[in-house]
Amino acid sequence: MEYIKLLIADDEPVILRGLKKLIFWEQLGFRIVGEANDGTELRDLIRKHEPQLIISDISMPGGSGIEVMTELNEQGYNGKVIFISAFQEFGYARQAIHLGALDYLVKPINKNQLERVVEKAALIIREATDVERNKKMLTYYEKINRTSTIEHQLNRLLDGDMNSIGELSQMGVIAISRFTTVCVLEMDEHADSSRWEERERNLVSFALSNIIRETMDQEPNSGKGLLIQREGLFVILVQHEEKEYPLQLAHDLRQKVHRYLKLSVSCGVGKSMTGIEQAEASYCSALKALKNKYFLGLNQVMRYAEPAAGASKDYRFITELQSDLVKALASQEEERILPVMREMLDQIRIQSGDTRNQAITGVYNAVLAINAELEKFGLEVDIHQNALLDKLSDCQTYADVSLVVEAVLSKIQQHLTGKVSGKERTLLTKVKSYIEENYDSSITLESMASLVYMNPYYFSSFFKKHTGQNFKNYVTEVRMSHALKLLIETDLMVYEIADRVGYNNVRHFSDMFKKKHGKVPQEYRQSFRRHES
Repeated sequence: MEYIKLLIADDEPVILRGLKKLIFWEQLGFRIVGEANDGTELRDLIRKHEPQLIISDISMPGGSGIEVMTELNEQGYNGKVIFISAFQEFGYARQAIHLGALDYLVKPINKNQLERVVEKAALIIREATDVERNKKMLTYYEKINRTSTIEHQLNRLLDGDMNSIGELSQMGVIAISRFTTVCVLEMDEHADSSRWEERERNLVSFALSNIIRETMDQEPNSGKGLLIQREGLFVILVQHEEKEYPLQLAHDLRQKVHRYLKLSVSCGVGKSMTGIEQAEASYCSALKALKNKYFLGLNQVMRYAEPAAGASKDYRFITELQSDLVKALASQEEERILPVMREMLDQIRIQSGDTRNQAITGVYNAVLAINAELEKFGLEVDIHQNALLDKLSDCQTYADVSLVVEAVLSKIQQHLTGKVSGKERTLLTKVKSYIEENYDSSITLESMASLVYMNPYYFSSFFKKHTGQNFKNYVTEVRMSHALKLLIETDLMVYEIADRVGYNNVRHFSDMFKKKHGKVPQEYRQSFRRHES
């Protein structure tokens, strides 16, 4: 049961004690929250407890009941007052009724009379409370319904439905402004946030929404913002005069979320359009800007920019970087490994058109290609392909992808260091580098043995021990690998390719190519191109 708060006041303690014991207040639905002995104390208790009913002596030191009630009326007090007095004075009674007093009782107070007046007060107070509560509930539900309607119409607008503009205009939420810009804000996922329960997520979402609305309300002259949540994003439609305002708003929001919630958020700022009719276009550009967080990093504000002229799809450049990386790994040139790796990843990002899935695929294929090249040296590492793809796909940013690749290369380095060491590693690297750079020339077992100051027989044994292949087959593998690239990536004639990979006899080259790839060069090229198209 919700009790009515009652305050009693009289300068005679015996009257106060009598009022408290005269009737069973709690049975009538009242709870005495304070007792005042004079007008000054009565004012203090009213401010402290905000009682719904006051029973007060009309004449007290420190301010009469009439004076106190006059002050209450001026302050907008909505409670009820019953006056008591030792005298039946018509002037007092008339003044009290004029000020809105509920009744005027003369001492000594009759129990039955007091009960009737108090029951009357309780009925009036509860009816007024119910009316006020109903008004508040009605206002609340009207606000909820209006908010829901606005969100529905905004979703239609962002989907390109122009009919929503009329509905939003009638609701008075569309401003006359020079620009319309859409910003999209997304909470960055972290290890902790991934373990949040739904209740925690809802609380954070509520807090974030409040920060966005309060920030927009603080600068009403700069622009008008409408907020909705859409597909896990906080979408803000900003109607503004200054073109840079949405960018400033996004930076302000990012800083406040970090300061108050200790969270990082990424924000995409769309193109500023000249009319509300172009809200969908601004929204789409904001989504594109937000996608850049994969490459630019988390906790950033990213403004949409028109794509630059497309980079040339020179995939051979990536292949060359892979070869450079293989050489650096094989020769244990540690100072070159990371710079070449970063250059390769940058080029893969460019060739992917800043598209996350294409970038992951490019990096995955590059790592496998590097390991395949090392296999030709007999230095391959067992890479679990599915595990590698899962790690790359789980990376939140491209910087995390770089760390995964760096860890794979570190593993390869450790493997190579344990497999070939000291002088033998240096000699083997020298031989393989020479073959890689001179495969288009005449290379014999004798010339290579001479290069590293070994006799041919010992060199043959040395080479097979450390690579798992005999020397002649290895040279053929290198030449066929380069021949395959030329066949696929160029329009050179077969005899020109044969010459470029060290074969003077085209027939012999074709035979060796068929032995390796199952088809003669021209058939292979035609088959490959049919498959590609």
